[in-house]
Amino acid sequence: MARRLVRALADLAPAGARRAVAGAMVDLKSLPARLRDPARRAEPWSFVHNVGNGDFQAIGAMLLHNLEDHAGLKPTDQVLDIGCGNGRVAAQLAPVLRPAGGYVGFDISRRGIQACRRQFAREPHMRFQHLDVWNGEYNARGRVAELDTVFPAPDQSIDLAFATSVFTHMRMPAVRRYLSETARVLRQGGRLAFTVFALEPGREASDAFAFQEFDATSAVVDFRYPERAIGHRREALEQAVTEAGLRVAAFLRGYWTPVGEYDGGQDLFVVVKP
Repeated sequence: MARRLVRALADLAPAGARRAVAGAMVDLKSLPARLRDPARRAEPWSFVHNVGNGDFQAIGAMLLHNLEDHAGLKPTDQVLDIGCGNGRVAAQLAPVLRPAGGYVGFDISRRGIQACRRQFAREPHMRFQHLDVWNGEYNARGRVAELDTVFPAPDQSIDLAFATSVFTHMRMPAVRRYLSETARVLRQGGRLAFTVFALEPGREASDAFAFQEFDATSAVVDFRYPERAIGHRREALEQAVTEAGLRVAAFLRGYWTPVGEYDGGQDLFVVVKP
């Protein structure tokens, strides 16, 4: 009862406060594991930068396996982490990419990047960059418009880019911009893996995500805060990929609806630069 009341009150709060409350609940759940395992006590606290529910280690490991199994991650890859959050995938990638590969992670959360820089201070192949890009859910005071975003990587320098639950908080014009920037930084044959809620007939909402039509290509769960969770029409996403000069190589349905085709919660696209 108390937990439901907290959630109900949090839903009425501005995005930053709401995410801090949700993150604090994640932290409370993690306390027993942190106390049992000294290695986990250095994990970042979600109330500072909440990038989603779940176990920091377990989810990071799952996402790493998805990159290996579905996006062809290799130890020699130069990797771009689009929306690196508090480093849960970076923590898994660091030993994989040492010493032959390299990593650049960026995020619109200054606190998230600060946490990553502290965590990986002794890992020279792991670099992190803060971009002060506006987002209604994660950075409402951002000074850079989403459509002006420039990724912190030179042209044709990246082998593998990935965006985990990033486009689920962005409107379609911003998604197109991010896809265009990805195409710029990828080498020929480079890959991008991204997760989304790809809306299709029969898969347009679920118990956890009660999407309602927002515009011609997208749906949201909260009209007050659209970036809280956004689903995009699958055909619109595929068209945006093509317009960016990329090609869809694989599409796997996640288990945010009852029918899933891999172990991820959201739908997974893997695209390549021809």
